[in-house]
Amino acid sequence: MTDWAPPPQGGPDPLPQDPSPEDGPPREQPPPYGAPYGQPPGYGPPGGHGPPPGYGRPLGEPGPEGQRPAMQGTDEITWSLAAYLGTLLVGFVAPLAVYFAKRNESPFVRFHAAQSLNHQITALIVMVVPLIAIVPPAILADQPAVLALWLIPVLFESVASYVVLIMGAIKAGKAVYYRFPKWLVFPIVR
Repeated sequence: MTDWAPPPQGGPDPLPQDPSPEDGPPREQPPPYGAPYGQPPGYGPPGGHGPPPGYGRPLGEPGPEGQRPAMQGTDEITWSLAAYLGTLLVGFVAPLAVYFAKRNESPFVRFHAAQSLNHQITALIVMVVPLIAIVPPAILADQPAVLALWLIPVLFESVASYVVLIMGAIKAGKAVYYRFPKWLVFPIVR
């Protein structure tokens, strides 16, 4: 014979139960399939990898770097690209026109147009301020060769301009907010 006895009728289930409060803290039950621990079911995108992009921020405000805005149409992406790529063709006129045309209609376009304008203003400052600082000593010393020092910031800015504008155009084409580093582009226009 065996020592096994059938469970009593009408009595408690013989399967282990969660411990009662006097036995210690209750065990955390695993969440339903696909939901991460510590979050209610249905929270976040399929697969349970956190809240959806743009969740928790007011509409109209740029999100943190790399965060997709709530809704983007192809028209907004086109205008944002025009702000960057137009800078390569006509300078500050393109982002200025895009900024004033779309600043009240789309926060996404406004953000990217402002980034491009900030780049142009920074480029102007980086090229003009050293020129103003170098010209008087060159005139006083009667040494025009000193003006060659001005080529250093001009060369740096010309290379950085293409890199920054192409990076901004790529991010705008992917419908992503991207803020340029402050040491490279001063945030003047918002």
